[in-house]
Amino acid sequence: MPTASRPPAPPVAPGRLPLIGHGLELWRRPLEFLDRLTAYHPIVATHLGPKASYVLTGPELVHRVLVTDAASFAKGRSFEKLRPYLGNGLATSEGAFHLRQRRLMQPAFHHRQVARYVDTMARLAAERADSWQPGEVVDVTRQMLDLSLSVVTATLFSTSLDSSAAAEIRRALPVVLRGMYTRVLDPTDLWHRLPTRGNRRLADAHDRLRRAIDELIRAEPTDGTDNLLSMLLRARDADSGEAMTGRQLHDELITLLVAGTETAAGGLAWLFHELGRHPDVDRRLHQELRDRAAVPLTLDGLPRLAYTRRVVDEALRMRNPGGITIRRAITDVELGGHRFPEGTEFIFSALVLHRNPRYFPEPLRFDPDRWLPERPAVPRGAFVPFGAGSHLCIGEAFARTEMMTVAATVAGRWRLAPVPGVPVRGVMTSTNHPDNLLMRVEPRTEPAR
Repeated sequence: MPTASRPPAPPVAPGRLPLIGHGLELWRRPLEFLDRLTAYHPIVATHLGPKASYVLTGPELVHRVLVTDAASFAKGRSFEKLRPYLGNGLATSEGAFHLRQRRLMQPAFHHRQVARYVDTMARLAAERADSWQPGEVVDVTRQMLDLSLSVVTATLFSTSLDSSAAAEIRRALPVVLRGMYTRVLDPTDLWHRLPTRGNRRLADAHDRLRRAIDELIRAEPTDGTDNLLSMLLRARDADSGEAMTGRQLHDELITLLVAGTETAAGGLAWLFHELGRHPDVDRRLHQELRDRAAVPLTLDGLPRLAYTRRVVDEALRMRNPGGITIRRAITDVELGGHRFPEGTEFIFSALVLHRNPRYFPEPLRFDPDRWLPERPAVPRGAFVPFGAGSHLCIGEAFARTEMMTVAATVAGRWRLAPVPGVPVRGVMTSTNHPDNLLMRVEPRTEPAR
């Protein structure tokens, strides 16, 4: 009796080099490299060293890995490489321990709690926008990083960072983020063990970042305030009644600081870049802010800014700040008609999924109206700016609220115009953000709010 023919193995991505495989492409142009693979196959083999990993370009496959068959996958070696920097926080932990920590932290990100942070977000955004002068050229990425850091620390701790702590974190954080990314891409794990200047610089920056966070934890009063840190200090496990250990609290705080600063800042920087490139979208956004100037910037009021929400969603789609996600099969699995043994690793990028022309016509066109309610809904797995399943970003509501609040506050006061002749390119650290985003501050003739 004839046996059913097996499908051919997934194609190998072009450009594989001896020993390092596709490591050079993933280092130099990671998102561009992955983006090109959409045209080849839903599953494409890539190599970081001799072992193959498989890039998933189809949303239905990503949904299976993240949601439907999530129990068959773990976070993979990339997250293991991050543990020396992030500890065993939500970003790197697994299984029952991850679930316990998520349950302990969930109340701090509840809808009612996020609502209390909106006033702080709006105030800090207004202070940042009011510090600019007409005609001034600002580095928007740096401005958004500083603003997001202020937002995270003002909601995380009882007081915002003093100048010395802020300066220390601003110096150390970019070095740590870049170092984490290069370590993930090192197929041998040998280079990062050498006492090179870059490795010493990374170790020093990491030590300084941890010390700064420890100082902030020690300075936190225990008066029952409702910031994030106070809530985490009071959290108790429902089964054991135990609180987090000091080490676990530290790991969760450094994870929140890194994730909360980079993701929102990158998303906002790309949003203003696209508004600068598309004056028609900018005008419509400002018109909505003028027409709805009486709408309060609250968690209940923000949904009434429908076009602003669509602009945020389109920025998250077209310029998603998320990086590269890796999952490892913990049992033999079947995906796309192919069988893969336990230990196989799978790679996907939200940005690549969000630019798939099958689900997003003219994917490189910035079109907020593609998110109108009457437009066809995209399939599950096609739009995952904050992940999905049990590892959905716990701060999704926080980040979305921050992006809408900052966008409405800044765009209501200023138009940020591109500086002619200044090229802008995406840079990958732990996230995707624009580099050299210099924009000129132009006052609105009729401020919205």
